[in-house]
Amino acid sequence: MSSPFHYSQFTKFTIFSVFAGFSFIQNELTTYWLFILLFRQEITLFGLGVIARPLVRVFVSYFMGYISDKYNRAKLFYITRGVAAVLLLPLTLAFIYHSIPWIFGVYYIRTIIVELSNNVGYVAYYAVVPEQVRAKAIFYIRIFSMVSRVVSGAIWFLIYQSIGAYDLLLTAILGLIGLAMLKGFNIGGGSERVKLTTGIDFFRKDERIRGIILLYSVTDGLTYSINYLLPLLILVYHGTEEIYSLSQTVLYGVLVIASFIMTKMKDPVKIAVTYILSGFLFYMVLVYPSPYVLLISLLLYGFGSGFIENYVMATIKQSVGDEFLGSVLGLDVLVTSSLEILIILLAQYLITINVIYYIILGIAGMVFVLVSWLLHPKLREVKL
Repeated sequence: MSSPFHYSQFTKFTIFSVFAGFSFIQNELTTYWLFILLFRQEITLFGLGVIARPLVRVFVSYFMGYISDKYNRAKLFYITRGVAAVLLLPLTLAFIYHSIPWIFGVYYIRTIIVELSNNVGYVAYYAVVPEQVRAKAIFYIRIFSMVSRVVSGAIWFLIYQSIGAYDLLLTAILGLIGLAMLKGFNIGGGSERVKLTTGIDFFRKDERIRGIILLYSVTDGLTYSINYLLPLLILVYHGTEEIYSLSQTVLYGVLVIASFIMTKMKDPVKIAVTYILSGFLFYMVLVYPSPYVLLISLLLYGFGSGFIENYVMATIKQSVGDEFLGSVLGLDVLVTSSLEILIILLAQYLITINVIYYIILGIAGMVFVLVSWLLHPKLREVKL
């Protein structure tokens, strides 16, 4: 098997991922921590902040998937990434001066732009190399990107203590440097056959597409929501800022390990069963009343997400190829984000009453995932 680094598009995207990974963690941790500091006594406003990304995804992700198939993906990526970086300046000032209308106005506008960029980037992530080297490509990108994220998470506390909200400006600068590394990037797009209904058509007619969305998208929606709820959970479990910073190191460290395991796992049944089991355990460990169980939950989420990805993309690409990849991934994001919103809205209420209700909600969701997998036998026939 040839190395994915033999493909120049992959090499460029890997370098970009290092800058993007570091800046992503700085942005996420700083933004959500500022939200919890400003609105810790007003949980509804805190919820409006952390729910922005999945909320925007519900309304635009499917349409963005269509756009990424219809138009030149590289141009869309350059424009949206650049604008998103520039908008961090007014967002920083809004946080510093505690201007609530400006905070939410700029944050939501930027989130819309970022989600278009992310959809195109999501397609690029899987389209820059041929199928035969995809597993290794994902692994290598994860090594570089996740190491960058681990370092970023590990030192976030020190950076935040030094410059506070101005950390968002550091994020903007690093993002623009990373974008400059993609000069000459080409990731296709411009399909004349794609329709707005393409993603839904595949979901209705293709058992593998329908099955993988019910398996992966639903589980991801149930578990990824902890990234938005983490500041609230840390307060409920009496944790500290240090645990918040350490959580990202745990998450992205285990993602790298799981990505290596992914390159060795070829049995679709073992992959799916392990993934579903990690989803159940994700919620079960939260029964123990210690802030450190949050790290275990993140570890389980990271492990599951890390080794399932090649299986998910093999399933999708064996059905749709590259031409309609954006449309199907847009549907995937729509389902995941819809569940994230439901979980976040319910969880922020349930957690303040008793965290056990949040745990029961998650376990019930994983039972649905298990039943869905059992009802879609073609998922057990995917070739890896």
